[in-house]
Amino acid sequence: MIRHRGASLAEASSSNRSRSETLKRLFGYIAGFWQLKVVLVLIVLTTVLDILSPAIIGSIIDMVKGIATGETLEPGSGIEGFVYRILTPVASWYITATGSDPVKGPLLIFSVSLVFIALVTGLFNFIQRYTTTIVGQSATFNMRDDMYNSLLEQSFSFYDQQRTGQLMARATGDINMLGRFYQMGVRMLVSSVLLLVLVLYSLVSINPTLTLISVIVIPFVFLATREFSSRIGPLWTAVREQNGVITSVLQENLAGARVVRGFSREEHEEEKFSTELQEFFDININIARIRAFFMPLATFISSIGFVLIIWYGGGQVIAGALTVGSLVAFYFYLARLMQPVRMIGFMTSMIVRALAAGNRVFDIIDAEVEVHDKEDAVEVSEIEGRLTFQDVWFSYDGTNMVLKDIDLDVQPGQTVAILGATGSGKSSIINLIPRFYDVSKGSIKLDGTDLRDLKIKSLRGTIGIVRQEPFIFSTTLRENIAYGVQNAGLDDIREAAKRAKIDEFIDGLPDGYDTKVGERGVTLSGGQKQRVAIARALLKNPKILIMDDSTSSVDTQTEYEIQQALDELLEDRTTFIITQRLSSIKKADYIIVLEDGEISEEGTHDQLIANDGIYRKLYDTQISGAIEGRGA
Repeated sequence: MIRHRGASLAEASSSNRSRSETLKRLFGYIAGFWQLKVVLVLIVLTTVLDILSPAIIGSIIDMVKGIATGETLEPGSGIEGFVYRILTPVASWYITATGSDPVKGPLLIFSVSLVFIALVTGLFNFIQRYTTTIVGQSATFNMRDDMYNSLLEQSFSFYDQQRTGQLMARATGDINMLGRFYQMGVRMLVSSVLLLVLVLYSLVSINPTLTLISVIVIPFVFLATREFSSRIGPLWTAVREQNGVITSVLQENLAGARVVRGFSREEHEEEKFSTELQEFFDININIARIRAFFMPLATFISSIGFVLIIWYGGGQVIAGALTVGSLVAFYFYLARLMQPVRMIGFMTSMIVRALAAGNRVFDIIDAEVEVHDKEDAVEVSEIEGRLTFQDVWFSYDGTNMVLKDIDLDVQPGQTVAILGATGSGKSSIINLIPRFYDVSKGSIKLDGTDLRDLKIKSLRGTIGIVRQEPFIFSTTLRENIAYGVQNAGLDDIREAAKRAKIDEFIDGLPDGYDTKVGERGVTLSGGQKQRVAIARALLKNPKILIMDDSTSSVDTQTEYEIQQALDELLEDRTTFIITQRLSSIKKADYIIVLEDGEISEEGTHDQLIANDGIYRKLYDTQISGAIEGRGA
């Protein structure tokens, strides 16, 4: 699945995506789950049941007072009247069925109803939490899958500009944050809004005037919450970014542990890491300071509302306009009103964090795949292996050309050797063949078809690559060699290992081909890694083979043994070889020498020797050095 939805990661920043767009997209990850509908129904039922409790408590207080004074309890209006009309028939049935005291029977039923509501709401809350966890985990699963697929599809140019630690932080910390938002934030947001509406209705139904007086403080709570959100939002974004920086520094130090120790730079790296940790610490302290100020401020503002209730409501009770039970119910309702109002501050903070995390994740998901299949791209069928470079120019940054006016016509089965100083463009040429990058100008054709007209996966399926620094997975030798071939048999794996001169070493291991090699093949030497990589390429049996200085880490004898195997295997295979050892390319059908991105010399070994140019000087230098080495 190729994505062309946005620009590159640097361009597809959160600044180009509105908050509403991000929220809509975040909710899109959970909108399709039927479990979400169950959660919404349970939230409604739980909130409605929960809203009945204060009215029942108020009715019980008035009932007790009526029993004590001999007064008759009159049903109230609104929520109190609703509770009275529901529970009174139940109480009448209970009295008739059990012969209970007609005075105390209703008191028992009203009291038991509180226990019943607590049990049912507890059960519903359990189902809510469990179900939202399923929805949240499923959403983050899909989001991680989208992000991972995007990372797998990205061109090499994407990783040229990114730090691994930042990508890891987004794939872990940011998506974990979104998981908490899905599992807790969505449920709390819906329940808080619904609770706010129902509580306001309940307050108005008890005493509209008292409601107006008590809610005077709510705008101030909202203002405090808004100020809190405006200050905390940028800090949460900074936290996520700094977490990525810390992960990057840690990843680099773990990967380069041998270099750090080799140069005794432990103290320097500790100071560098401590600096980033201090920055992370300072940001979190600022967040804690803001929270420590605004949360008590919201509580203080809320307490003013309670004071107003006691002052005005008490007067209403004394005047007989309000019962004690109604005042108590009103108090409980106001306390519950402050709960969603204060929760808005928490929810605002969570939403801001979710927006920051969502933008960082979507920046990766939306990053444009620079090298991608054309809509009319075709599959690669049987190929002969002819590769033609026509006026090829290439630049990594779009400005500085590292290859200039490259023209090559490589016939099927030919072996082409590429030489040149560091930075001359050798690796750039071979990176263009499997379309790790696309040419900036000109074209490369395979059997007469432009590479850009072929599907990338099928093209790369015909190419085998052995890098100068091969990557070895932290799994078994069998799986490493068979990585490019599905369902490879052990006999074929052994044959490839034998041709790469690594089979004797593997057979000598306690677990043989099932030996695990550790992270990045840490238990293997440089030469062993390269022979495993060569075996991996040989097992794939590609029509086009690329050897990127693949014998640089082996000794001369091992290179000779590998070269013997390759002499047979390179037949009928178009091969590109980059090497600094000229002795290994004497048999190449064609040799090109690069200088500053241009072909300065080309021809066979004998032709280049006769030219008395750069190649002749390199060859004479290596030959004289080899003679001096043997003499020593």
